[in-house]
Amino acid sequence: MSEKLSEKYQADVVVVPDRYDGFEDPLEAVTAYAANYLFSLVEENTTIGIGWGKTINELSKQLIKLSKEESYQAPTGVNVVQLKGSVSLSHAETYAYQAINNFSNVMNARPQYLPLPTIFDEVETKEIVESDRFMSRILKLGREADIAVFSAGTVRKNALLFQLDYLTDSEKESLRKHATGDIVSRFIDSEGKIVDEELNKRTVGIQLEELKDIKHSILIASGTNKVNGVHATLTGGYCNHVIIDTLLAQNLLVR
Repeated sequence: MSEKLSEKYQADVVVVPDRYDGFEDPLEAVTAYAANYLFSLVEENTTIGIGWGKTINELSKQLIKLSKEESYQAPTGVNVVQLKGSVSLSHAETYAYQAINNFSNVMNARPQYLPLPTIFDEVETKEIVESDRFMSRILKLGREADIAVFSAGTVRKNALLFQLDYLTDSEKESLRKHATGDIVSRFIDSEGKIVDEELNKRTVGIQLEELKDIKHSILIASGTNKVNGVHATLTGGYCNHVIIDTLLAQNLLVR
């Protein structure tokens, strides 16, 4: 499946075997594999850009577990930066700060937070805030990351971004009709194209085209609900490495 999907999408696709490393839960297996892979990539002065959400938080926990088991010593000068705004407007859990703090503890790095809403109400307000010297430095650090690690979101009614009070009911309805999912909080259709340019301009963080320029742009996903988002991400060419479970892989093969 890995070979067939790699050929289909022209990216390095890894399908993690069921019960990898003894894990029964597919998400734990996928993130455990991803943690091992990430350790193999990090060198001195590496900058790691991360998204947030359940998958990235699970990856951060696997990094902690693996680092303790192997007495991992991080290279010097590693940076960990948030790739998108991390302030939630609701009580829904994004795991944004837990994930970056876990990453930073393992990598002996100072976390570089992006303490802004993921989506602003007005484009003008977002542009003013992003022009701040501190904020522009964090955004630049994300754009110039050596490694980007993120997952794909959905447009189901219970999608995390739909629970954070950023979007109006009409925006949610439109996204459910026209988008297949999101990556780094930017909503795309089945061909990987932005579905709402105005909303995209209000979104804080790395642009999709900028993901293509990152040396190791890594998408991690588990579960059949991620099929559309992963397919769209690969079709758009926004990642060059994908780590997924077997059931998700099977669904991608028949798309």
